[in-house]
Amino acid sequence: MSVEFKTVLAPMAGYTDFAFRAICRDYGVDLTVTEMVSSKALVMGSELSRRMLYRECVDKPSFCQIFGHEPDVLAASVQIPEMAGYEGVDINMGCPVRKIVGSGDGSALLENPRLAARCITAVKLALKGRLLSVKFRLGISDSSGAVDFAKMCADSGADFITVHFRTRKQMYSGNADYTLLPQFAKLGIPIIANGDVASREQCLRLFDMGASGVAVGRGALGRPYLFAELKDEHFTFDVLRSIERHAALLLTVFEERVVANEMKKHVAAYLKGMRNGKAVVVEVMNAHNLQQIIDPCRAYFETYPSLRSIVK
Repeated sequence: MSVEFKTVLAPMAGYTDFAFRAICRDYGVDLTVTEMVSSKALVMGSELSRRMLYRECVDKPSFCQIFGHEPDVLAASVQIPEMAGYEGVDINMGCPVRKIVGSGDGSALLENPRLAARCITAVKLALKGRLLSVKFRLGISDSSGAVDFAKMCADSGADFITVHFRTRKQMYSGNADYTLLPQFAKLGIPIIANGDVASREQCLRLFDMGASGVAVGRGALGRPYLFAELKDEHFTFDVLRSIERHAALLLTVFEERVVANEMKKHVAAYLKGMRNGKAVVVEVMNAHNLQQIIDPCRAYFETYPSLRSIVK
């Protein structure tokens, strides 16, 4: 299968819920990826983990990102019925969070390429023709083994790879280092570049360096229209309408109290950098229900109507 994803919504735990993915789809993203889901939890029948696999029918193509380090469990997880609707699967081999790494998952697999290879091969066989991607970081504290790890992913069955151009030690600080991108591009497997992509100029620079596509994570939070900007397309973004739609979509799957807690961080992202928006965010963070979140947002945009729409 050919891989032609120029823009990708990178998976972000706690943020790339099905509602946010649907909103990004409105602005032309080529591929969305779910929050990372535990393969073991899926196999053990976790209701919450399976509910995380819900998706809007308009959100195509989309991949589900799984994490784990046991080849058999990873393979079994992609065969559950809820996985059937996804066009592909992404294996997380880059998460730097201590809890994940301490369990042998995420970027812990960077230190065990043989096991990582077995995981990739097992999942690829279980997918029976559907696409498989692998996301990883440059390394633990340096990038000395990054290109070899990428080659291993290709040799083991990955159809493309997404590289977050930071090390595990960096976590989410500092700058992404794209020095090795041209070397990755010579491997013969499509490379999705991830890290600090926030403008069309940056996107085009990465394409010139050999990237097949770019994955945007934090840069899209509160700014789903960024995907239209990357493609130099015209758009209209209504901030309040997006907040209301986001909450309404989540309510179709989750309880109101869950939606209220989830929307707090999203509202903070939507209002980030707006004039006097910080006071609204403080009020939202202290809210006890969804209405106490939506009402301050509506009042804010009644006060500052000119800030509600972004048009290009």
